[in-house]
Amino acid sequence: MKRIVIMAAFLATTLFTYAQESFDYNSIKNIVTNEKEYYNEIINVYKNDDPYIRADHYALVYYGQSFLPTYNGGNDANEEKLKSYAAEGKLINQYETAKKILEYNPVSLNALFYAWRASEELIKPEEETKSYLRKYLGILDMITTMGDGKSSETPFRVISPDDQDHILYGMLDVETVVSRNLDTQTLCNIINIIPTDKFPSRRVYIDVSRYLSHSQQKK
Repeated sequence: MKRIVIMAAFLATTLFTYAQESFDYNSIKNIVTNEKEYYNEIINVYKNDDPYIRADHYALVYYGQSFLPTYNGGNDANEEKLKSYAAEGKLINQYETAKKILEYNPVSLNALFYAWRASEELIKPEEETKSYLRKYLGILDMITTMGDGKSSETPFRVISPDDQDHILYGMLDVETVVSRNLDTQTLCNIINIIPTDKFPSRRVYIDVSRYLSHSQQKK
């Protein structure tokens, strides 16, 4: 228990320092690979909707997923099926596929979003529906806390290509994307938008280095 408390303090200090300066994936990788007891403890905090869950917990669970053997870098056939079912209005298939994805990827924003929407439509238990939404918003809030998206030094950071759109449309209320360009030096997507009340700048910077690095390793 003492070890877990020490790791919790280290994680909070490290991540919030990096949120303001330079985010370090190595700290998260180290916890996932070398501090498995603590990592699994935080996974349970997340899955059980612990009311005391913090932004650094969400960060460890979300970014930590990209250091697991099951990480697919956003290339998931089930997520493609999920989006097709949603577009076709096949609610039961949408619901079941989303739940299947969450078994091996509990931080999939696509799965959380579509599980939430389908469970509402299918009148599933209220607490289940709230759980999907709570996790979805918790992750998005963490991403937009760890960075402000206004430069390549303080970008929003995602581990899946589709997560960019959840930030743009789910958090920033973006209506019009003018263009998207990858900065090959910083591995940030520079997204030109029509400014909104929630994001008055014309450029959104999103770090996509995790899934790009994973794609390169698979080649």
